[in-house]
Parts: sequence; C-alpha cells; structure tokens
Amino acid sequence: MVKRWNVSQSRTGSSPTSSVTTHLDRLSTEVIREGWQTLRCYDGPHPLLRVFDPAVPHFGESISLVHESASHTWWYQSSTGENLAPYHRPGMAAARITRILIPFVTAILAARTHQTKAIDATCPDIPSAPDPAQAVTVAKLQERFAGVICWWGLSTKEWWALIPGGTQWQIVNAADPDNLVQAVLKAHPNR
Repeated sequence: MVKRWNVSQSRTGSSPTSSVTTHLDRLSTEVIREGWQTLRCYDGPHPLLRVFDPAVPHFGESISLVHESASHTWWYQSSTGENLAPYHRPGMAAARITRILIPFVTAILAARTHQTKAIDATCPDIPSAPDPAQAVTVAKLQERFAGVICWWGLSTKEWWALIPGGTQWQIVNAADPDNLVQAVLKAHPNR
C-alpha cells in the first residue's frame, strides 16, 4: 500500500523528520541544477513539485513524496507511480526525472523545428486510417534497433526515430525506411 505524506500525520518509524515540502524543495534545487524549471504546488492535500523545460512549459513531470510500506521508506515518486529515489537521495531522483523528460522534450523541440522549416511546404490530405504497411515497417525497425522509438509522421510524411543515449537522446528523420536505418546507424554507430 502506498500512502501520501500528510503533513499533520505522525512521523514515526523510518519516515523523514521534516515536512514533505522541505524534501520537495531539496529536489527542486537538484533538478534546477540539471537545467529544468520547477513550480511548487503545495496548496493541496498532497504537495507536488512540477518539473518542466522552460521551452516546453506545458509538458513536464509532477513529483510527490510517498511512503512505501514494503521498504518502510519515503520515496520521490513520478506522476506515473515510478519510485525515483528515497527521500534522502534528491540528486538520484533529479537524474531519473531527467531520464524521463529528455526524450519527450527532445521530440517536441525537434518537431517544432521541423514544423517551422515546413510551414511553406504543401502537405497532402492526411488519410483517415493509418496504413497497415507502415505499422509493419515500424515494428521491423523497432525490432532491429532495440530501445529506438520509430514512427511515421502523418503530418510530415517522413519516418522518424528517437534514439536513446543516457541523457543525450537524438531524433532523426528520413524520407523512407532505408534512409532512416542509415540515419540511426550514423547517429548511433554501435547499433
């Protein structure tokens, strides 16, 4: 069972001795060092720390502090329920938040860049249903390159791949699957 820290509850056992907001403030300091911005949402019954990139302020991660009964430890937890790090390891939690956000922020920023370049290009009508052959191609690409996220861009009419690399993810695109394979191999030669 997971319970959220209620500031008024008794703090016995292995729970932290200071309030939840103090620990979220410590995490805020660490994620700011990683280059993110934070918004403290401490008004409700469950204080949250919102972490985001200033270039993409509407996308981010909401972090709370929860008690895990199995380990009798308080944890920084992501909005998806992933335990990021124990409350006494805010640096580790910050690194894991970076791991979660980097691929999405990278993809959003790359799409914005591509969209800006393609504003003058005419785009044919988008089909109402995806082409099954594209789904097969995506599956084959992702099978060949484990961990790489591939997709067909309906609006861009191009093939895309998001290549993991720790905190330095890369996004590449190509006009056809063969050229996408070459772009992935060029971006990450040991694949």
